[in-house]
Amino acid sequence: MVALTHNLSENHFTPNFDNCPLGSPERFIHWSWQLRVMRFHAFSDECGDALRNRYNRINHEIGVQTVYIDLLSLSENEKNESQLTKIIRNHEQPTWIWFINCEALLDTSRAGWLRSLLTTFFVDHVRVTFLLDSQEHYNNIFLSYSAPLYKTTTALEIPTI
Repeated sequence: MVALTHNLSENHFTPNFDNCPLGSPERFIHWSWQLRVMRFHAFSDECGDALRNRYNRINHEIGVQTVYIDLLSLSENEKNESQLTKIIRNHEQPTWIWFINCEALLDTSRAGWLRSLLTTFFVDHVRVTFLLDSQEHYNNIFLSYSAPLYKTTTALEIPTI
């Protein structure tokens, strides 16, 4: 029997949530990287530009790039060579992805493709947040038993400031 191994990339950054104040966005970002929590969801009206910019700044401080990917803009032809695919394949660069226009995931074909991409490749260097426009989208994309992304996320921490 052949043992399966992964060529794990070295972390080029050292997140440490123990050094961050309880309940702070810094602690949350460091925690998500250190404990390998990979997929989040948030509602656009609760997670506005200011909070996303703060999360981006914290990520940048520990060497993580941040990108926004518009799920509606990914055509069938672009899926194989999309920015997302390049990020998944680049194990050298930790990346936090903000997915926008998540209503595109109501299309189960597109949602299945994304689930496959996020689960069949080694993606320890990637964290994603799905920015949703409504509770209805959340229910249909992440809480419907027959949906490809059923229960695949946890809520993004939204600090009360």
